[in-house]
Amino acid sequence: MGAVYRPKDLPSGRKRIIENAVRDFSPDVKDDVVKILDSWERIGSTGSEEKLKEILSQDGARWLLKKIKRRE
Repeated sequence: MGAVYRPKDLPSGRKRIIENAVRDFSPDVKDDVVKILDSWERIGSTGSEEKLKEILSQDGARWLLKKIKRRE
């Protein structure tokens, strides 16, 4: 069973959700992915999503985004 977050905790807990999602990545990749997700442009835009695909591959980016959306 996954972690449960209250709606009022999400703005402050967003950083924690992202950090939990990327904890298995190497330190360099983790830092880059966290920076991209912190400065995320509107979903559907090509900028941030394309950067994630370059770093993680298409399948890796898709997996990460699903994991984050599931927790939010």
